[in-house]
Amino acid sequence: MDRLETRLTRLEYGSRPHVEALLEKPAPGVHVLVDEVRVRQGKGLAGNHERVSWWKGKPVAGREVTAMAAEVLEALGAQAAVPGDNLITRDLDLRTLREGDQICVGSVILERTSGMHRPCSLFARRISEEARRAVLATNTRGALFVVLQSGIVRIGDPIRFS
Repeated sequence: MDRLETRLTRLEYGSRPHVEALLEKPAPGVHVLVDEVRVRQGKGLAGNHERVSWWKGKPVAGREVTAMAAEVLEALGAQAAVPGDNLITRDLDLRTLREGDQICVGSVILERTSGMHRPCSLFARRISEEARRAVLATNTRGALFVVLQSGIVRIGDPIRFS
């Protein structure tokens, strides 16, 4: 196991899960950190461009909100806006969430989907190929969600299990 993989397997999470950062994608490749977001049932973040959940010309079901842990980003030496995830969590090991698990974030209810949040070549270009391999090997890329209840999410909002 290489050094980065070792760091990722040894991450420690606190006991007060909350929102560390929020990111909208108003256009392809444009990442904007914001203090609050409106999240829409069946759509995702209101500030995202309409094809944000598409891959290779097709929509990807179950990918309305993407999440990554701040602890993982820190281990990778990456800033919150770099990978492009909508929701950056703190004190929540996203690997522990299973398909169907629901979390309340602000006034929003999200449900973990079956889709795997895998690091792609774009992730490697934004951070590094070493980071892509390490995140893949340790399953620390994050989680994908659908929106069950619309609402507002703000930085600092607690994350609770529903």
